[in-house]
Amino acid sequence: MKRGYLILIRNSTILLLVIFFNFSSTTAAFYPLDWDDLMFQMEKGMSWQEARMETVVQVFDPFIKNADAEIPTRPIELPARSYKQLIHWEDGKILVVETQDEQGGLLHFYYENEADLLSISLNDNRSFLTADILPRQLRFRSRYEKKRSSALQEFGIVSKEVAYHIRDDNHVFIRIGNLESGHYALLNPKTYELSSMHNKIWQEDGSSLDLTIVFKEYETYRWQTYAKVTEYYLDNRLFKRMTVSKIRTLSRLPLKKLKKQAFNLRRKHTATLQNDYAL
Repeated sequence: MKRGYLILIRNSTILLLVIFFNFSSTTAAFYPLDWDDLMFQMEKGMSWQEARMETVVQVFDPFIKNADAEIPTRPIELPARSYKQLIHWEDGKILVVETQDEQGGLLHFYYENEADLLSISLNDNRSFLTADILPRQLRFRSRYEKKRSSALQEFGIVSKEVAYHIRDDNHVFIRIGNLESGHYALLNPKTYELSSMHNKIWQEDGSSLDLTIVFKEYETYRWQTYAKVTEYYLDNRLFKRMTVSKIRTLSRLPLKKLKKQAFNLRRKHTATLQNDYAL
C-alpha cells in the first residue's frame, strides 16, 4: 500500500513538471520580444561580410485598364522599363548599386562609403530616385543594429515597437513598427527574416496608396539566407519584381575601382550630393 502511494506521488510529480515545462515553453514562445532581444536574435543569423549581387528587375503597370475599363487580374508587364542591377555590399560600410538597361548601359549610379554619398541618374529619358534602387533586404541584413534601424527609417518605419501580428489568413509574424500608422515590417517568428514591409504613399487629394514590399523564396548561400524574389505592390497590385540572378561572397570589394568610378561621374555630371566633399 505504501509503495503504491509513493508511486502515485512520483507519477503525479512528474506530470506536474511536464505540465509546468510545457506551459513555460509555450509562454516563452508567444511572449513578445523587445527591440534589443530581437536585434540580438537577428545578429546571430548574419554571416556575410562582403557580397556581390546581380538582379533582374521587371516592371508592371499596376493601374492599366482593359477595353472594359477594368483592371486585369494578371499584371501587365512593361518590358521596355525592365532593368538590371549590379550590387556591391560590405556590411556597415559600403553599398554601390549600378543600375543598367538590358544592354548594360548605366542608367543610375549609387555610391555609399560610410559618410560619402553619391546618387546620380545618367539617362535623360529614365530617372531614378534613390528609394527606387535601394536593395531593401541588404540594407536590413546587417550585424549592426544602427544599420538595421536606418534601413527601417528609410522606409518610414520609425517606431521600434515590437509585437506579435496575426494576419487575416491567421499566419503569425513579429511586427516592428506601429500598425495604426501603416508603417511597419513583418518578420518570420522562427527565422527572423523579413517577410514584408508596409508604408503609405500620400497623394495630393489627401488619399493614400498602400505600398507593400514582399520578400519571398528564401534560399541559403554560404550559411546565409536571402530572399531570391522581392515584389513591390501598390494597393495589392504588383508593379515591380526583383529577382536575384547571381550572388557570391567576396574577401574584398574592388573599392579602388568603384571609388574612381564615383569620382569620375561626380566630375562629369550634375549629381545629387548629401556631403559635398571629395570621395
